[in-house]
Amino acid sequence: MNKKSYLWTKAKARLQLIKTSQGENYNWLFLPGGPGLGSEYLASLTDILELPGNIWYLDLPGDGSNLTGDDTLSFSNWSEALAEAVNALENVILVAHSSGGMFALAIPQLKQNLRGLVLLDSAPDASWQHCFKEYTSQNPLPGIGDFNAELNKDPSNETMRKQILASLPYYFKTTVTKEHIELFEKLPFNYKSYLWSVNNFNDTYTAKWIPDNIPTMILGGDSDYLTPLYLFKNSTEFQTENIMFREIQNAGHFPWLENPEQVVLAFKEFLESMKCATNRDFY
Repeated sequence: MNKKSYLWTKAKARLQLIKTSQGENYNWLFLPGGPGLGSEYLASLTDILELPGNIWYLDLPGDGSNLTGDDTLSFSNWSEALAEAVNALENVILVAHSSGGMFALAIPQLKQNLRGLVLLDSAPDASWQHCFKEYTSQNPLPGIGDFNAELNKDPSNETMRKQILASLPYYFKTTVTKEHIELFEKLPFNYKSYLWSVNNFNDTYTAKWIPDNIPTMILGGDSDYLTPLYLFKNSTEFQTENIMFREIQNAGHFPWLENPEQVVLAFKEFLESMKCATNRDFY
């Protein structure tokens, strides 16, 4: 990619233009989860999608490979950076995975600036932590406690990498493959943004707005043990006409890696809902 493919906001968020397709003038802004993993893992998703308009990756300041002079300080301004990034483009459809979706739902002002919203394997509040803790306690992985202890005692990009790789079986329904391992091994881990979120966001998070006036898709794997889809389905606030739910069969926290066909179909259905929304009073 050349320099013209990048856009930095004043708050140091980085937008990377990935590809452009004919059709509607949408700007699809893909926000990774983690935090600390970097947007690079989303290539396994965007590679299988055919979406009209522009596809961008968004890395918040101090997250992933979007390094700054002080990553912890820079990432602590994530809310300003995310709002600014959304406002930098027109006709934005935010596609946010995991904690990225939680960050989005924690910023009420986004409601006025989005054309559409896709939440992938995310959650409406901090209860996801209880769900995941309960699952892991009932399904312990050999040696995982040692990797967690090492990350807590000596936090670094390398100890975070080891901990994530050791935890991969929790994120998939099917067997973890060599390709899955290689994908995560290559990510630009950034433990500083991960620790900031652990210490300042995860325990207190709750959605501060409901996307009740824009086309929205909430999608998750049927065996996502980290952020199960039923957390949204059981919330009466998210049962509105404009929100569609899609449960991907035989898949976990990264459903496009285990059942890409169903994920592609879900995005096609969401696009159809976008077309229908132009004839309804969602905006």
